[in-house]
Amino acid sequence: MNIKRNRTPSLDIDHALYLYFLGLSTRSVSKAIFHLNKVKRSHVAIWKWIQKYTPQKISIKRKRISEFIIDETLIKVGSEYIWLWVTIEPENMEILALLLLINLRKETCL
Repeated sequence: MNIKRNRTPSLDIDHALYLYFLGLSTRSVSKAIFHLNKVKRSHVAIWKWIQKYTPQKISIKRKRISEFIIDETLIKVGSEYIWLWVTIEPENMEILALLLLINLRKETCL
């Protein structure tokens, strides 16, 4: 008896993992990928994909930052004032940090 295996395309596996990590159960993910992509896989297959999944590291090396820019802005949203602080690394224009401080009174912000 010769059984042909159906390999699931990696894009469909990525989509299933995305749905699972959004909070769907493995059975719900199985139903969703069948309705969306017409790929019929069991909840056990999806569970096995989750067990094999290992997130890739974004950056292996830690970069040493020699300089950075901090900018602050006061934003009025409705009747509230919000401080927005942003830290940027100027060489690659990467955002290093964001901070929002919400104050209800204008006197405390100025």
